[in-house]
Amino acid sequence: MKIRKWEVTAGALLLSTVVLSGCGNASTQAAQDMNVNVKVAQAQQGVIGQGEIYTGTVTPSATVNIMPKISGKVSTVAVDVGAEVKKGQVLLKLEDDDLRNNLEIAKSNVAAAAAGVNTAKDSRETGMVSANSGVVSSKNGIISSKSSINQAQGSINQAQGSVNQAQTALKQAQTAVSTAGNTIKQAQEALTNAKSTLTRTQSLASNGLATQAELEQAQAAAVSAQTAYDNAVNGKANAEEQLSAAQKALSTAQKGLSTAKSAYENATSSYENANSGYSNAQRQLEVSQSTAGIQASQQKLDQAQLNVQIAQDSLDDTVVKSPINGIVTTKNAEVGEMAGPSAASLVIANLSTVNMLIYVPANEINNIKAGDQVQVRVASSNIVTNGKVKNINPMDASGNGYPVKITVSNADGKLKSGMLADVSFVGKDAKQGIIVPSKAIQKDGKKAYVYVINKDHAVRKEVTIGSESGSQTLITSGLKDGEQVVENNLALMGDNTAITISQY
Repeated sequence: MKIRKWEVTAGALLLSTVVLSGCGNASTQAAQDMNVNVKVAQAQQGVIGQGEIYTGTVTPSATVNIMPKISGKVSTVAVDVGAEVKKGQVLLKLEDDDLRNNLEIAKSNVAAAAAGVNTAKDSRETGMVSANSGVVSSKNGIISSKSSINQAQGSINQAQGSVNQAQTALKQAQTAVSTAGNTIKQAQEALTNAKSTLTRTQSLASNGLATQAELEQAQAAAVSAQTAYDNAVNGKANAEEQLSAAQKALSTAQKGLSTAKSAYENATSSYENANSGYSNAQRQLEVSQSTAGIQASQQKLDQAQLNVQIAQDSLDDTVVKSPINGIVTTKNAEVGEMAGPSAASLVIANLSTVNMLIYVPANEINNIKAGDQVQVRVASSNIVTNGKVKNINPMDASGNGYPVKITVSNADGKLKSGMLADVSFVGKDAKQGIIVPSKAIQKDGKKAYVYVINKDHAVRKEVTIGSESGSQTLITSGLKDGEQVVENNLALMGDNTAITISQY
């Protein structure tokens, strides 16, 4: 329930009246009976900065424009703005039908060139026979049969590879179907639970027993669970389609293997017949010394193989992968649009480490060096962390001071690009402790206190102050990292006072 301002004011007047009457116990009880609207801050482990506070803007440590190496129509965009990506992850694909056709043509040219080499060799072998037409015939028969055997053996190997590949694909598809089924079960259970929780929360909210935030959280959880269930159902359908395709591919590959084995048997029989004839005529064989025809054919084969590699590289270039780990910050490509090397289709930013630039005046710049430790504080998000000086530009930036780049580890991703942060330098002898806003400290003589949030109450805790610097205070004992403390309306607080946390 939201507390009205007049309720807090009335409570404050009541508390003041009780204090003036001298009834200490009654005063404490009155503070406990109030419900005070407060703002809170999170206590964080760290060291407190000293001296001048500089302002910097959070920027990524690296930003990469993603552009395809070739131009083409986008067929798939696998990521969206805000997605976290890994190095080597596929980001988008271009349509590749023409390039695949080009690759097949290039491969056919290789086969033709290889056949040309074999033909040249056959011609050379034929030319080596000058005395006996029978030798020529038998030699050609051997060469032809050897070629047939080699080709048949290659066909067997290729067909066997296709069978093995199809069997592997079938197993993977079967596993995918099974996994998708389990995923649907899990998603169904999660959806049922989320709907049950939403119904319960809606009931509680209608009776004022649940907050709007809890209701919205339950609604979001139900939507997320429904999405997960729909995705699981679609995933199973896709897996079943892949399973059917894998079964067809296996059947086709097995037929190809059978055909290849039959061709090999025929080629082997032909070779045995030709070899028998050659054995009778080989004593009369004269070998030609010319190899010009073979060399020319080999050069054509080498060029054809190079063309295959070029076609394969072009096909590979239709798949665009991330060169770094990072987050997608810009998306300029959609399915069906043209993309190419002239404009960035995506922009990837590395936010695992972030930078910020501050400007230090001339009278302070010589006291700073690379590696110096700094404290970074984003007041708007209650973020306090440490960083280091990355580099110092020796040129004054048009009277604004000397640019000093700060680098900060951001493994948890809390620092977002564009955030404004306060930066202060930390001395070598700075002590570790718990940092809280100075306005959260209440002093009573030599003792200091904070009010720590415990559910919907504020508990008074005595703390030990290590040092103070402007708006921040370092606590050395009495407070834990991550605890939330009250930072306003301390005059209205007492031990175990009921509170309502303000979001503004």
